[in-house]
Amino acid sequence: MRALLKKYGKYVGYGLFTLLAIVYFSILTFPYDIVKDRYLAQQTRGLPYRVSIEKIRATPFLWIRASGIEVSPAEKEQASVLKLSEVRLRPSLLRRLTGKLAFRFKADVYGGKVQGRAGKGSEAVDLTMNWKNVALAELPVEARLPGAKLLGKLNGEMDLRMRIQGNRVVPGDGTLTTRLTGGSAKNLQVQGIALPGLEGITGQAEITLAQNRATVDALTLEADLLTFGLEGKMDIAGRLIASPLNLKGKIKLSGTLASQYQTMLAGFLRKQDKDGFYIFSIRGTLGSPRFSL
Repeated sequence: MRALLKKYGKYVGYGLFTLLAIVYFSILTFPYDIVKDRYLAQQTRGLPYRVSIEKIRATPFLWIRASGIEVSPAEKEQASVLKLSEVRLRPSLLRRLTGKLAFRFKADVYGGKVQGRAGKGSEAVDLTMNWKNVALAELPVEARLPGAKLLGKLNGEMDLRMRIQGNRVVPGDGTLTTRLTGGSAKNLQVQGIALPGLEGITGQAEITLAQNRATVDALTLEADLLTFGLEGKMDIAGRLIASPLNLKGKIKLSGTLASQYQTMLAGFLRKQDKDGFYIFSIRGTLGSPRFSL
């Protein structure tokens, strides 16, 4: 064996080096901008959003940089739901050689940093990500909370698994778990009413995705002065904002928040369970939720 390595080892080494060089320069010189529009159209066909990317390029350290990313509703010329100046991707060459697609990614989002891993097998897509120091003040909540002013930082993580058909992701048949590991909200105003600041915000959401339906198995949000829970179903419509809701929620105040708003909350939400939570339901649509007592 040693004699064979001594005789043919350098040729094997030359071959491997040549193969790696071909792969390396293929990544650097691949015409990303030429094929990106066709690829994005294929991957987002049937989804209620369209994705556009201004430019894609590769770096010498095999990071792929996508800049000028915009996600907007597919049916109407409406304001974008997400804009990113740049996302950096690094594909796994080893996984690619085994016939699977996997990559790491990094991005600056709403004043914070997001990073994680994504993988695509023969039947499913897996995504794991975490975010740090996302600024509440930069989140696009003005349309949903008129007059709201948010300050503070959010940290958390998310795991997503979703079925695929061929080369396309199917909007359903999967699971989504999100954990909020820390955050705070200060100077919160809703409709001109000033609310006390919230510290030590944590939470978790577990959602089951099926064809055209998302089931909220559990959603909890806790802070030093507030505990909130939600469960139920959302039927996913062609326009996400028009998706019908059938949710049940509960809320409980404590500390200074209870002393200031307990009377008002009790007058508005009259049903209370054995643990002291006030109970309510949410109907309507995602864009126009309707509360019922």
